[in-house]
Amino acid sequence: MRSKRLAVTYKLLAVFIFIAVFLGGCASKGVPPVKNLSDADMAIKVAKDTNATINAPLEIRMAEEKLQKARESFKDEDYVAAQRLADEALIDAKLALERSQTKKTKEMESNLRESIETLQDEINRKQKN
Repeated sequence: MRSKRLAVTYKLLAVFIFIAVFLGGCASKGVPPVKNLSDADMAIKVAKDTNATINAPLEIRMAEEKLQKARESFKDEDYVAAQRLADEALIDAKLALERSQTKKTKEMESNLRESIETLQDEINRKQKN
C-alpha cells in the first residue's frame, strides 16, 4: 500500500516537473514583439524623413543599430531581448526626430530673425531719407 502511494507520488512529481520545465521553456522566449519591431522601424523612417541623418546622426545610427540587433534576437527567438532592443530603438528614433525638429526650428528662428533685422534696417534707412 505504501509503495503504491510512493509510486503515485513520484508519478505526480514527475508530471509537475515536466509541466514546470515545459512552461518555463515557453515563458523564457516571451511573446514575439512584431508590433515593437514595426513601431521602431516606422519611427526610424519618420525621423529620416525629417533629415535626422543630418540633424541627429548619432541618435538615428543608434536606433538603426538597436533595431538590427532586435531583428537578430527575433530570428534567434530571443523575444525578450528583441522587445527590449526594439523599444530602445523606438526611443532613440523619437529622440532623433525631436532633435532634428528642434534644429530645424532653431534654423527657422535664426532665418526669421535675420529677415526681421533686414526689414528693420530697410525701415530705418527709408526713414532717414
